[in-house]
Amino acid sequence: MRLKPEDAGLFYEMFLPLLDYVNENYHVTMEPVHFTGESVDPRDAAEVAHFLWERTWIIDDYLAETTLPEEQCEIISGWKRCISGTFIIERHLKKGSVFISDDNDSVYLVSGIIDSWEEMLPVPTPTIVRTTLLPFKDVIISDGLVSAFPIRFGRNMADEFKETYMTAKKNKTIISQI
Repeated sequence: MRLKPEDAGLFYEMFLPLLDYVNENYHVTMEPVHFTGESVDPRDAAEVAHFLWERTWIIDDYLAETTLPEEQCEIISGWKRCISGTFIIERHLKKGSVFISDDNDSVYLVSGIIDSWEEMLPVPTPTIVRTTLLPFKDVIISDGLVSAFPIRFGRNMADEFKETYMTAKKNKTIISQI
């Protein structure tokens, strides 16, 4: 699953100016960078986003200094509940991809932004990624800044991940909103 095109556009319409604000006010990158320009270096964006996700209180400052529609303010304010970490993508479903937290085995259902996770990472599951999960309207997405690791899991590990997913499914503890 992925966001509707208008929602994907809305995400970037909100996210990139927030990165600009963070970088302009906290000088995260060595060189001045504007993320709302034509091209964005993902390394710079990741550096600024990482800084932000460790200091989510910056979002309150940003919202206090900008004039945005209320819906956008609510969405951006929700990003303070972000979850950064390493996740195992266990499988892809029609409603999203199954992410298992490496920290605590929490199971999340995550949608893609422009492409589904299956399209973005056309590799066999399970696979391991580092990213930040964000609430967006009624789904969970990532911030779009993803590091994938070229690690192949053996059958025993893959079975453990499958069991984690199946237990969460059985217990109805798959998290689809944060």
